[in-house]
Amino acid sequence: MLLSPPRASAIFKQQIIGKGIAHILLALIPFWLVACGPVGYDQITVAELPDPVIYALSIAELPEVGLGWQQTYNQTSIEQGYKWTYLAYQAYQPGNLGVELESGFSVNNDVVLYEVDVSREDLPQPPQALGNLQDISWKSVAQTHRLGDKSALWKTTLGELMTPAWWLEFYQGHAYIRISLLGFPDQIAPSIIYGLGDILASRLPHSVDTLRSDAATQVATQTSHPPTATPQAPPTPDIIPTTPAIPVNTPQDYLTPLNYIAPPGETGMVTYFDDTGNQLSDGIAGVNDILVDLGLGTAYEWVGWTDLTEPVTLTFTFDGDPSIIALEIGFNHREGLGVFVPARISINGIDFELAADQVPNNQRGYLSFSGPFSGPEVQIVLHHRGRGWILVDEVRFFPEK
Repeated sequence: MLLSPPRASAIFKQQIIGKGIAHILLALIPFWLVACGPVGYDQITVAELPDPVIYALSIAELPEVGLGWQQTYNQTSIEQGYKWTYLAYQAYQPGNLGVELESGFSVNNDVVLYEVDVSREDLPQPPQALGNLQDISWKSVAQTHRLGDKSALWKTTLGELMTPAWWLEFYQGHAYIRISLLGFPDQIAPSIIYGLGDILASRLPHSVDTLRSDAATQVATQTSHPPTATPQAPPTPDIIPTTPAIPVNTPQDYLTPLNYIAPPGETGMVTYFDDTGNQLSDGIAGVNDILVDLGLGTAYEWVGWTDLTEPVTLTFTFDGDPSIIALEIGFNHREGLGVFVPARISINGIDFELAADQVPNNQRGYLSFSGPFSGPEVQIVLHHRGRGWILVDEVRFFPEK
């Protein structure tokens, strides 16, 4: 799941803790949905169902929060008996080191289309509680506004600062809708979530004929995913390193470590885990946009750590005792999302001081560090620049020839 919108005045700003929130929210992704569908009237085939995304919320429809909205998740799927789409949006601003509070909002939207009419009287009522997720209990809220054929509203709070989260779901004909909000004050969250629900309810088809005809609708705002990155052809770096550069190298010049030990990564807006235990040396580099899906999942290429992991120690092991003339580390710098270049890096005990703009803001780039560094182990220690994240996609080693 991800972050949602209204910006109005200082009332809309909520303190959030970057680590934990997205972890909880990502856990809320679609799959309570599937319980809904005993066979009913007006059955149509999945092939005749339109793409659910044509009904979903877009960035232009999100509330104004004074921060720019970004799409953080876009997933669609076809299952037996239904199609579903999951879209998530976030507006986030990190704090300014004691001067300005962190601000974060999230809107998440699921649209599920079923072969059968799920508005029938024998449809099970929405659960009174969604249960505990990461020790979070959802409580049913009395509805002041009803949507579709059946609807329900819940709320909870997250983190030490009790950031409010709201959840609305409703059924209408062949459709199930879920909208959730994070970060909006309780005084305004209900009106916002109902307003978003009204947008979706107004565009859902009111007949099977309309549902079938919508199957031909093209989604103008839907963008195709970039091609999957491959280890054999790493992307060209986005910037020229400003630390001492090494000659341009081809992939066969890299010295591949046998393995490495590193902290596993953390969860922020999305997960920045080292899913394979090999992502720092698999040849798959990220791009400037850290939230893009290059075909392996959102932000798959990046492994990230907050200042809760300080310092970040990476230990690479090699076959034999190679002499490594230089190494490169791929970093991202995106201050608007709290991602910074390390202040200092230590490699086998040699310290390198880095400027804040060593990688330009809103870009991804390799930084080069000259050795020699002797094996069989090379230890890299990354020191945070105050608060925020360090994101690394690749570490490349170049042997002395």
